[in-house]
Amino acid sequence: MSAAVSQSSPFAGDILVCAPHMDDDALGCGMLIALHARIGRVHVLFASDGSLSPQPPRDRPDAARELPAVRAAEALAGLAVLGVPRSNVSFLGMPDGSLARHQGELSALVSDRAQAVHATAVLVPFRYDRHPDHLALNRAATSARIAGRIAADLVEYFVYAKWRLLRTGDVRDYAEPRDTVRIRSEEAARLKRAALACHRTQTTMYFPGQRRPILTGALLDQACEEPETFLFHRAGRNGRRGLARGRYWVPLACTLEPGLKRLKDRLIGERVQ
Repeated sequence: MSAAVSQSSPFAGDILVCAPHMDDDALGCGMLIALHARIGRVHVLFASDGSLSPQPPRDRPDAARELPAVRAAEALAGLAVLGVPRSNVSFLGMPDGSLARHQGELSALVSDRAQAVHATAVLVPFRYDRHPDHLALNRAATSARIAGRIAADLVEYFVYAKWRLLRTGDVRDYAEPRDTVRIRSEEAARLKRAALACHRTQTTMYFPGQRRPILTGALLDQACEEPETFLFHRAGRNGRRGLARGRYWVPLACTLEPGLKRLKDRLIGERVQ
């Protein structure tokens, strides 16, 4: 990645961070949130109820009902570390793993929230993220932006950037440099790590039978050591046109990677989500 690294937020005014699940905000935008909270308001919207991660044991059918409240509390604690007050956080409570089935409603709710907080930028997961909920949220916001219901800048962040099927191993290397900014500061990285530690359902073996946490120590180290990358949505550079290279391979890899991961997890007997 060739873009220079900044130690400050690239945005002015108030921003809205849209996260599919509680923890995606801190993983993809934790440093940005900490830096921007010093100069403007940060609003965060969580789309799903988070009830499927980690996957509850079969003998704990009640756990799926309990997880949304637990994960919401973790999210609020993490955002408080980053400087975001409870009044700036909203939860849509849509079914975890099924956001694509509610894309029209999701698009309306995101655009309504962006207008209500007078956001100058709306942040959503990368257009070729490997998780279907992440893709659904991106598409919901993108359709609202194209339709003119979101006047703010639309900016994409990267939750899971390491892909096995890409030559460089990092999908951020394929983003259009002209539309990309990168940020990192030591203090913001420290706050990001502290915020992620609040998500105990994700960073510990929360349920019996898990072989590892959802977010491993190695993944957390990587997320906090590397700069955060943001891709600005530009008219005329939608979809694969927003990539500098790999315009056909990246979308294909996006569809193949989730299946390969599920196969790997089954082969080694992991139950992490």
